[in-house]
Order: sequence, then C-alpha cells, then structure tokens
Amino acid sequence: MPFIRLLFVICLTVVSSLGPLRAAQAETSYDQHVLLIGEQSALGHRLVRSICFAQAGIDVARNRRVIEQTRTKISTALLALTEGTDTISPITNGNIRTQIGSVAMVWKGLDKKAVAFLSGTGLTDEEVLKLTFKSQSLEKLWRNVSQSLELQTSVNQAPEKLARTRIITTATNQSQLLQEAGKEACLIHLAHASQTGQTETAQVESLKGILATFDKNIFDLTFVRPAQSPIAQPDVLEQAAFNTWQDWVGLETLFQGIIEDPNSQDMINLLPDMSFGIEFLDTKLHENIAIFMSL
Repeated sequence: MPFIRLLFVICLTVVSSLGPLRAAQAETSYDQHVLLIGEQSALGHRLVRSICFAQAGIDVARNRRVIEQTRTKISTALLALTEGTDTISPITNGNIRTQIGSVAMVWKGLDKKAVAFLSGTGLTDEEVLKLTFKSQSLEKLWRNVSQSLELQTSVNQAPEKLARTRIITTATNQSQLLQEAGKEACLIHLAHASQTGQTETAQVESLKGILATFDKNIFDLTFVRPAQSPIAQPDVLEQAAFNTWQDWVGLETLFQGIIEDPNSQDMINLLPDMSFGIEFLDTKLHENIAIFMSL
C-alpha cells in the first residue's frame, strides 16, 4: 500500500510539471513564429533590391548570391511554417495556414522573375521597376499573417510577454525598412533613365518616409526602451545596439545624398557603398535580435 501511494505521488508530480513545461514550449514556439514571420516581410524587398543593384551593374556577383540566398530563405520559411522542422513547430491554425498559402502564390510569381533574371533571359529595367509591386504585396500578406498570429495568441499573454513580442516585431521591421530603403534608392537610379520625373518624385517621397521610420525605431530600440525598462539591459545587448546605431548613422548619409539630389550623376558613386552597407547593417540587426532572443 505505501508503494502504491508513493507511485501515485510520483505520477501526480510528473503530471503537474507538464503544464508549465508545455506553456514554456508554447511560448518558445510563439517567439520563433513571430521572429520567422517578421523576417519574411523583409525578404521580398531584399530580393528586388539585389536584382536592381545587379541590373545596374553594381557589385553584381555578390548581389546575385544574395538573390539565390533569399530565394532559399523564403522557400525554407514557407516549408517550416507549414510542415515544421526539428526546432520550429508548424502553424496549425486553419485561417493562418490559408494566409500562408496566399503568400506562397504571390511568392511563386516573384520567384519566377528572379529565376528569369538569373538565367540567360534577364529582365529589362522596366520589368525590374515593376517588381516593387510584387515585393510590396508579399510584405502586406506577411503582415496579415503576423497580425493573425498575434490576434490568436495575445488574449492569453501576460503584459510582459506582449511587450517582448512588440520588441521582436519592431526589431524585425527594421530589416524590412532597411531592405525597402535600399530597393527604393536603387529604383530611383533606374527610374532616372527609364521612367518619368513624376515616378522618381514618388519614390523619393517613399524613401524619405521609410528612412524616418527606421531612424525613429532604431533610436527607440537603442536609447528609449532601455531607459524605460524596469530591468537593466545586459551590457552585451546594449553595446551591440549602440554599435548598430553608429553604423546606421554612417549609412544614412548615403541615403540622404540620394534624397538631396536624385538626378545627380554622382548617385551611381553612392550605390556601391550602399549595397555593401545595407547587407552589413542587416547582419548586425539580425545579430542583435539573436542576442535578445537568447535572454
């Protein structure tokens, strides 16, 4: 009888420990989904930006590699979200899976253009300029997925968990804004030769808005939120964020040069440094997110 009682107590202890364990696993899975989906909103712009830079003859070999890498990242993410991996559980909500299906359809169209560009077929400047609409559609569809995921899970989340999710979302948005800014800057260059001044003006105004949002966000993430947080930010994250902000200050001057004189013949001299600077800063942004996610 004592043995049976002991066995009962052990079983009860194991069962009671499963609840917190599953909750922790669910939170980790949710963070992974938020991060992966957030990262996807940048990749359509990254693909078109790299196509544009390569089309303009800027850092062609590296930008072609970026195109290939981006194609792989998007395809891998779609598979991970629907089928799951060793580290990421699949999305099971029917509505969200339908939305991801819509993303996949739009992605097929953009990917077909990328394949044509990489092959001997190539694309004209006008065709490259039109790709921006596909990347914008892809971004909007991913945002719908992100919003649906947040709506599905936010009801049961604690305030501190919601705050963490918003930081992850804002941080991943930075990659999207950076890639979109680079895309717009390069398209301004192509539009100068291929399109009307009115199109250039619209793109310059779009670039101004993107840069203003990025600048506000990076200042907020680097200085404002750490100051408002009741918990001291780890030194490693604080230093990484500050270094990234400094890198951004340098890159921002290249963007401002294009905004101030988009018709300048010197603009082509700004784009090679910008091409490298965007990828360098994007790597820093991802490293910062990885540090934050590990906390």
